[in-house]
Amino acid sequence: MNRYFCLFLHDYMGKKFRLIVAMCAVVGLALAVGCSEDDVEVTSQRDDIVRFLTSTHVPRLVAEEDIETSLDAQPSFYQKLNIDLYRYIATYYDAGRDSRAMIDGGDEVSLTFTAYTFTGGMPRTENVYFSNDTAVISQLKQAGLNPEYWSAEPLVVKIDETNIIKGVSKSLIGCREGDKVEVYMTLEEAYEDKVVGIVPKKSAVAWFYTIDSVVKK
Repeated sequence: MNRYFCLFLHDYMGKKFRLIVAMCAVVGLALAVGCSEDDVEVTSQRDDIVRFLTSTHVPRLVAEEDIETSLDAQPSFYQKLNIDLYRYIATYYDAGRDSRAMIDGGDEVSLTFTAYTFTGGMPRTENVYFSNDTAVISQLKQAGLNPEYWSAEPLVVKIDETNIIKGVSKSLIGCREGDKVEVYMTLEEAYEDKVVGIVPKKSAVAWFYTIDSVVKK
């Protein structure tokens, strides 16, 4: 009897083990598919940003590493701050820029900005999801939208302390007071898989901002 019981237990445990293995395989496959879909989406957003910056953006930009091969004396260029974050400083060649305060960690920065969802082309009024720029707010009102809860007060950011979208915080480092900046980021540097206000989850976004003032730490 003990022999039959042992055989039964062995068979039962074997089936249970195979069931657990099968369930783990299904879960693993689902996770792999989910990760794969996210990877494809992020890769697509990276490609869209670079394609836009180097083709239809005005002015057309070159990558920072290609400046030396450019025929222009002062080529307009974008900086790849990391694989998911791209910055264009429109005022980079302005006279006297090097004498203005440069932003480092811990500095307090005042910004006038407009934030857009990025869909692959030049951001438009209909892509705005937040702004404190009075001109943009006026345009939105003329378009029939109601940004009544948006403040036109400057956005004050203390680097590494203020809770702000991480791509924007990173992009400020190295900029200077008075700079006009465009920052483009994939979902990884924006809101990831969260829905924030009217921004759909997993959205690429762009922030256009002017650095009104810098207070050194």
